[in-house]
Amino acid sequence: MISNSPISQNQRLPIIDILRGWALFSVAIMNYSTIYTWNTHSSKIEADYLTSFIETTSEIILGSKGWTLLAVLFGFGFSIVLKKFNDNSQDKYIFFIKRMLWLFVFGFANTLFFGGDILSDYAFMGLVLLAFYNLRTKSLFIIGTVILLLTPVLQSYLGRQHLLFAPKDRDFFYELYNNNTFTDHIKANLFMRYKWMLRLSYAIILHLIQLGCFLLGAALHRSNFFLRINLNRKILKRIFWISLALSIILFTAQRVIETNEWTFNTYYDLYYPQIISIMIFSSTGIIWLFMAGQLKTLFSALQVTGKMTLTNYITQNVIAFFLLIYTKIDWSLSSYVLTGCIIFVLQIFFSKWWLKKYNYGPLEWLWRCLSYGRKFPLKK
Repeated sequence: MISNSPISQNQRLPIIDILRGWALFSVAIMNYSTIYTWNTHSSKIEADYLTSFIETTSEIILGSKGWTLLAVLFGFGFSIVLKKFNDNSQDKYIFFIKRMLWLFVFGFANTLFFGGDILSDYAFMGLVLLAFYNLRTKSLFIIGTVILLLTPVLQSYLGRQHLLFAPKDRDFFYELYNNNTFTDHIKANLFMRYKWMLRLSYAIILHLIQLGCFLLGAALHRSNFFLRINLNRKILKRIFWISLALSIILFTAQRVIETNEWTFNTYYDLYYPQIISIMIFSSTGIIWLFMAGQLKTLFSALQVTGKMTLTNYITQNVIAFFLLIYTKIDWSLSSYVLTGCIIFVLQIFFSKWWLKKYNYGPLEWLWRCLSYGRKFPLKK
């Protein structure tokens, strides 16, 4: 039997919402940086020191770390939803499929404004997660880890076969994008999401990485890792230091390989291993600081924003569409990044104001009502 209602706010784990808030910030900055590259793709702009610094720093710290962390947290959240059913209940599959289909609807709506939508991917991989859910916790962890370790081999193989890129699709996207009409922008976003982004480098490689992260997130939930976080301090610190050392090694190795033009990446691409290690390092660092009682104001801001991840994520993209994509405003990269930061800060204040009056974010509430087939009280 399904529990009659979703998790209440007082049942939420603060650290999960904090990590969601951090991931949401990372996604916002990188998405706004991506829009800058779209708007300047046909311009020959010589990067100054500030632009180069922002590009390098944001890519190292934030690049692809937000959506991989969100994938772990989505896997964690999906496991919570499935846990609300009895182990032998068939209803959980019907309910969960329905929930993922509604998430896909949200993803489609989001795609109209931003072609780089990730919600559709999470909905699809959520359905794939069902095939693994009945496995033991240890098996989930092992399979997830193996997928993350072996996917770079497949990525390199497809790269050697010249199957990872689709320049014709990229050029058609920019053809629509450059027309700069509202309709053509919608077409460009849909084309990017359902044509260009379905090339093998995305359709296979990125989805495998997402699946690995989903499985790790489900394993973290099933093992009660965050509920027993105080008992796992030694393990947490060990993961922190190992992931830090691995991040430094992989980052250095990548730079040496690129500088010397070695062929190592044609057999094992270090891109995703580096991303995952930095994501784990930064996430465990945040958890460590939270447990130590540090940066309370910052973590409070991230937590309240993370409680409304779906609403804030889609809102970021809608704002970006009208402010940056449709107008193609001629700003520097630093201005685009600053805009992302300002919008995120405004979302912190909005989230605080909203959650004082309401139980859920507006889209979170709608998703729950649609998934459960009943209306939940929105106002406190």
